[in-house]
Amino acid sequence: MDVRACLSTVSALLDQGAADSAVRMLRNAWEPELPPEHRAPLYCMWVRGLCDGGDLDHARVLAERAADEFPTHADVLNALGNVLDLQGETRLALAAFERARDADPDNPLAHFNLGAMLERVDRPAQARECYERACALAQAAGAPSLEATLALGALLRRQDRLQAAVATYETYLDSDPTSVEVLVEHGICLSVLEEFDLACERFELALAVEPADTGALYNLAVTRFRMGELDEAISTMERADASQPRAPLTWAMLGSWYLACERLAPEQGLARLHGAIELLRELDDTEGVTLSYATLVAEEVFDALWQTGRDQEARAVARLAGQRDWITPYMLDTLNAADHGPADRVTAFAVAARAVAREVPEHWPDDAQGYTTGLTVLAASEEEARDFTLEYLRSVEDHPGVRFEVDVMDPERAADSGSGWTLSDLEPRARGVVEVHASRAYFRR
Repeated sequence: MDVRACLSTVSALLDQGAADSAVRMLRNAWEPELPPEHRAPLYCMWVRGLCDGGDLDHARVLAERAADEFPTHADVLNALGNVLDLQGETRLALAAFERARDADPDNPLAHFNLGAMLERVDRPAQARECYERACALAQAAGAPSLEATLALGALLRRQDRLQAAVATYETYLDSDPTSVEVLVEHGICLSVLEEFDLACERFELALAVEPADTGALYNLAVTRFRMGELDEAISTMERADASQPRAPLTWAMLGSWYLACERLAPEQGLARLHGAIELLRELDDTEGVTLSYATLVAEEVFDALWQTGRDQEARAVARLAGQRDWITPYMLDTLNAADHGPADRVTAFAVAARAVAREVPEHWPDDAQGYTTGLTVLAASEEEARDFTLEYLRSVEDHPGVRFEVDVMDPERAADSGSGWTLSDLEPRARGVVEVHASRAYFRR
């Protein structure tokens, strides 16, 4: 078979999820005397097939062999970087993507891959430069990069550079005005900037292309709510719920709005709010959820319950959020204001906590013996910081078999810990635990 025809067929097989068939075809097509211009793309496709089939060890061996044979071929080096990334070899993957970028500085994919890896290792400024270069190169070649555009826009949004994100999306839309994904992201930025009419136009154009697109429906509903159009917001969010049933965030928003709508019984709102938490737990237990999504849902449900005077139900949501690392500063501040109130002078203490269990609580992994975590606590003294920490931990781990060890750092050690809090940050505010820094680090039996 002609190599180009083989690669085209293999690509179609991989797109259909038939990785084993694709790899068999590639093996049969391999010949040692293939010219380099055919051998390099065959290597790349073969590596992809092995990765798609979950055979990462053989994929790495093949990718390293290809990189030795073609040390300045950007596509080969990108393939090597992808394998290393899948294996969790972050440092080696970053080096491979840097080699790919250096080998072909005009290759948009090389810049995009390097940017994605830089973002993962928390180097956002360099990541942004790579994404911008990838977008510019792709645009100049007449083939705008959707991946690079979405990545750059998302990064700019996280940096609160909304106008720059808007400009990024508009540049892409000049070439592809009906891209649903970019229209939705563009509309989200415009909505946050309170350009509501234009945002609605973006979402409605996306829905003209994809009438059941959940992202367009969800964000159109949110924008209409911001415009004070509650009934229209509810009806649009119900369409989003129909297009993607049982989505926790959609249920959380509907529950909140049902409670705010005078024509609806409160029971409808409460059912949706509690249902959102149950869906979130179910999803987390089976498929997993991102931390940002989980915290968004938990905070929305907590706030809706708290603002309508359902304090005990809100506290139950906060307890679950604490157990699953979904607790947010807003939730903590709200509870602190109710329980502790402000002090005239407070210090930000960094706290290292260790929990150990004789009998494992049901929300811990079965083989866990305990975990460590870090917190920031606002308190008038070290002793008070310790008391607030223990109070928080006991409210989350309401299990008699769990004991805690707490190390409260003095202000100098707190600054060295990198908690991000300084005294200049502290306006008058409630005392207590104000931040949980990272997911629990469980240690096993």
